[in-house]
Amino acid sequence: MAPTLVEHVVADAGAFLKKSPLQEIGRNIYTLRDVVNEIRDKPTRRSLAVLPYQLNLKEPHPEHIHTGEYTHK
Repeated sequence: MAPTLVEHVVADAGAFLKKSPLQEIGRNIYTLRDVVNEIRDKPTRRSLAVLPYQLNLKEPHPEHIHTGEYTHK
């Protein structure tokens, strides 16, 4: 029986560093440009250049980004 794929997967740097088989998890793979820029080791950078799937780079709209404030009492 073939595995059921989810429609969308959002990947962080850890997924690429661990060489996770994201194409076996979802149909559409997304990440941020900042995540790709975060990866500096040569083997992982090379593997990003030849992924067996299309990597969709997205950026969140500014209104969807929330920064929390920490107040120390």
